[in-house]
Amino acid sequence: MIINELSFLRLLSDGEIHSIESISKYFQCTTSEIFIVLKNVSELEINLFEINNKGYWLKDSINWLNSDFVLKNINQHPNFCSLDLMIVDSVDSTNNFLINRLEKNEGLENYKGILVIASELQTKGRGRLGRSWLSGLGQSLTFSLGLYFTLDISKLSGLSLVIGIAIIRVFNSLSINNVNLKWPNDIIFNNSKLGGILIEFRQSNPKRLPFIVIGIGINFKLSKYSRSLIDQDVTDLFTITNKNIDRNLMLSALLSELQNVLIKFEKYGFNYFMEEWINYHAFQGKKISLYLPDKSVIEGTVDGVGHDGSLILITKKGRSFYNIGDISMRLN
Repeated sequence: MIINELSFLRLLSDGEIHSIESISKYFQCTTSEIFIVLKNVSELEINLFEINNKGYWLKDSINWLNSDFVLKNINQHPNFCSLDLMIVDSVDSTNNFLINRLEKNEGLENYKGILVIASELQTKGRGRLGRSWLSGLGQSLTFSLGLYFTLDISKLSGLSLVIGIAIIRVFNSLSINNVNLKWPNDIIFNNSKLGGILIEFRQSNPKRLPFIVIGIGINFKLSKYSRSLIDQDVTDLFTITNKNIDRNLMLSALLSELQNVLIKFEKYGFNYFMEEWINYHAFQGKKISLYLPDKSVIEGTVDGVGHDGSLILITKKGRSFYNIGDISMRLN
């Protein structure tokens, strides 16, 4: 059996003290290999303790992702032929993984389902505007969905807003209340970021269908160290609920609801969801400042969103629409 950081931590997830000898026997490895793994584990912000020279003990259990549990609890939408779920230990970016797979198009040309990858550890997660997305082991839920779309890419405006609606619906169903959306793709609680959405469109060949990769990241229980590396106000589900939310339960609920909204979005477009999104928007009717890529600032009052998902502001010049991708927004 191969020993690495995550296989080592899975063994210790039973809450028992494990001696070097027992670990060596389990993995059929040398003590030198174990000490190399221990050194690497120390970099993962895990509460691992050596107990009176008896062995190693994992203080906090890790809520490992379990594909069998997730698939068993998904309400499969009949309009999708299948839902292909892959859970991996570590990946640079779940979005990158799916983009590479779909661009290679490994026998997927006529695939009518959803490809999903979730990762225990994401080493180079990406957010909007080229920002990085930090996610320590077990601290977040990071996953991506990939699918071919029959719609023209020009008709996919507002999709990131619709994905936000699916997330809020699931939170409400799990009694995680008062979570809101921030245009265009942030999930927030009391103006602190709880999660985010990154959607990427590709068409590797004009003769092939375009595909979409939807990346979602939700903070579950961030360590102090992870928080110190993030340059904005953040929060997590443990802070909000004072409970350890099951990541498998959350993932299965999200995949069920995401199928529903994707079907309706493809059929009806963003108009179908517009009023619901406005109801969830934390900044609706509030005075805000928009910071544009050229460093200019637009001040106005939020007056909903357009039929294409663009933000509507009432400014001194009148009612204006903004759909530029690199806009950030802050309260005055």
